[in-house]
Amino acid sequence: MVPLQKIPDELTNFIARHNLVRADVLAAEQPAPFQQALTQVAGLTLRSFAELAGQPSSRELLWSAAREAAATEPGAPATNAAGSSLLRKVLDDRYHGTVSSTAAAAHVSAATVSHLLERVPAAALTIIGEAVAEQHWTAQQLADWLRPRRHAPLPLAPPPAPPAPRPLPTKAEPEAPGWLAKPTNVLLVLMTLVAVGEFGYILKLRSGNSAGPGAVGQYAATAAVSQPARSTAVEPAVLMLRGEGRQLIKAKSTESKLYQLLLTPDEEADLTDPARNLIGFDRISFTDNEAKLNSEALWQLANVASILKSFPNAKLKIGGYSGNSGKPLNDLLLSKHRAEAVKKALENFGVAADHLTAVGYGALDSSAPRVTEAGRALNYRVSLQVTQQ
Repeated sequence: MVPLQKIPDELTNFIARHNLVRADVLAAEQPAPFQQALTQVAGLTLRSFAELAGQPSSRELLWSAAREAAATEPGAPATNAAGSSLLRKVLDDRYHGTVSSTAAAAHVSAATVSHLLERVPAAALTIIGEAVAEQHWTAQQLADWLRPRRHAPLPLAPPPAPPAPRPLPTKAEPEAPGWLAKPTNVLLVLMTLVAVGEFGYILKLRSGNSAGPGAVGQYAATAAVSQPARSTAVEPAVLMLRGEGRQLIKAKSTESKLYQLLLTPDEEADLTDPARNLIGFDRISFTDNEAKLNSEALWQLANVASILKSFPNAKLKIGGYSGNSGKPLNDLLLSKHRAEAVKKALENFGVAADHLTAVGYGALDSSAPRVTEAGRALNYRVSLQVTQQ
C-alpha cells in the first residue's frame, strides 16, 4: 500500500498512466505550470476528503464512493461525477474562488483547473478505494488514516526569481540625474496625486451612500453604490458575493448590465419583444473557425457565474451568432458550438445546467455589414438573454 505522504505523487503518476487528462488540456498548457496546478489540486483533494472523513455524516459516503471507484474502470464517467461531487460538497461556495486562485498561482487557465478538479478527485477515490479493499478498512479506519491530511498545507507556486542586481555606475560614466530632477516630471507626479485623491473621494462618497439589494436567494449580494428609484438605478461598481470576495465591475460591462437587470427587473417591458433582456458579451472571443474560449473570455464567464449564483432563480439563453461565410450550415454549426462552449464553461464554474440553454443562430441576426473583414468579425459574437429572473 502507498504511504499517505506519497499519495499526491501517486495521484499524478496514476493520472499519467491512465491518460485521464484530455489531450486538448495538455496541449494548451506548458508542462511546468500544468504540473504545478496538478500538484495543488492533488493536495486540495486529499485535504478535502480528509475533512469529509472527519464528519460523521459524510464518513460513510466517502468510504462507499471509494469502494465503488476501486471496482470501476479508471476515468469512468460515474467515478468522475462522484469525485467532483464530493469535492464540491466540501468547497461549496468556495469552489469558484478555488478555481481562480489555483489558476493564478500556477499560471494556467481556469478551464484547465476546472478539468483537473473533475479528474483528480476521481483518481484519488480509486487509489483510496484500493487501500480500503486491501486493508479491509471500515469507514472509521479510513478516517483515521486520512486524519493527518486534514490540516496539511497546500503546495504553493514557486516564488518568482529575484531581479538581477543593478550594476553600479563607474567613475568614467557618472550616474544620470534622477527622474524627478526634471521639472516636467515633478509636475506630472503632482497632477497624478491630485487625480488619485479625487478618485478616492468619489469612491468614499459612493460607498458611504451604498444600500445593498438585500437577501437574494439564501444570502445577500451587496453592491457598493446607492440604489435610487427602479427606473434610474445606477450600475454597480463593486459586488460583494458570498465566498467570492470583492468583484470590481466596470460600468457598462456585461457583468454590470446582467447584475443590474437581475437586481432591478423591468416589470413594464414588452414580454413579446424578442430582444427583451438581451445582453452581449463584451470580452468573449474565439480562435478562428473554432469554439475554443480564450483566457479573457473565461475570466468574464467566471464573473458571470458568480453573479448568477447570487440569483439562484435566474435562467439564461446563450446565443451564438456568425457572419456569412457562404456556407450557411457551417456558420450555423459554428455559432451553436460556440454557444455550447460558453454554456459548458458556466457549468464548470458552478451554474446549474438546467438554468442554461445554448442556441446557434448562424448568420440570421448579423449586427454589422458582412462585406468587410471587420464586419464579419463583429458578427461572430455571443450574447445572453435572461429568460427567468
